[in-house]
Amino acid sequence: MLVAMKPSLAALTLAAAFACCALPAQGQGGTALPAAPQPVPGSLLDRGASAARGAAPAAPAQRRLSSGSGFYVTVDGHLVTNHHVIDGCKRIARGDGAALVLLASDPNNDLALLHGPPVADAALLRAAPDARQGEDVLTYGFPLQGMLSSSGQLGAGMVSALAGLRDNPGQLQIDVPVQPGSSGGPLLDRRGQVVGVVVAKLNALRVAQMTGDIPQNINFAIKLAPLKALLDAHGVRYATGRADARTLSNLEVADTARAFTTPVFCQR
Repeated sequence: MLVAMKPSLAALTLAAAFACCALPAQGQGGTALPAAPQPVPGSLLDRGASAARGAAPAAPAQRRLSSGSGFYVTVDGHLVTNHHVIDGCKRIARGDGAALVLLASDPNNDLALLHGPPVADAALLRAAPDARQGEDVLTYGFPLQGMLSSSGQLGAGMVSALAGLRDNPGQLQIDVPVQPGSSGGPLLDRRGQVVGVVVAKLNALRVAQMTGDIPQNINFAIKLAPLKALLDAHGVRYATGRADARTLSNLEVADTARAFTTPVFCQR
């Protein structure tokens, strides 16, 4: 079961699972999994589900503001995030409070294209090939706003698999640690070029309730093909990186990503 990472700034909670991405009904050896596992009492991951079952709802002020991450693909102000980060928002803003406008979204691939004021730096998208299994990758984003550093966080790991949950062909599985608020941030290669968009993490507590085992570092990113398709469909002229560009250190990747990545705030 996947968790869409869209935390309230006040409560720092996770959204409930993506409806499209439930675990298979059968476990190994054909053993049926519980149809409706009970939430872990007090779990941040299950507060949304508890409210849906009749628990006391959160105060309005705790539900109205949420955040994710986004990154610029043009210096003219086009930026990308996840659809679930901006879905239902009355107002969208970047980290400095400047207003952002929703231009287009792709709910099936959980992508959204926004536009705001021009910027000095934009990301380079990798031209080819796609990310490979075992390839080193990094993330940059703004998780747990109000609790962790507001200047952005770098994560490092590798591509674990070339498909998402239940063999979703539009996603990559990564072992880079991600947290609520990381959604919409860039997945980067060692040249600092974008190879995907961070989208979700496996709900470890819910899976443990079903299987008796706690999965570790199972996270997901959207591949480049759906991202490029969205940009191409709306005439966004993004830049691509060179295949022979030099490999960057973690310090250099952080400096590069920090320049084109921003928090994305949503008011509902």
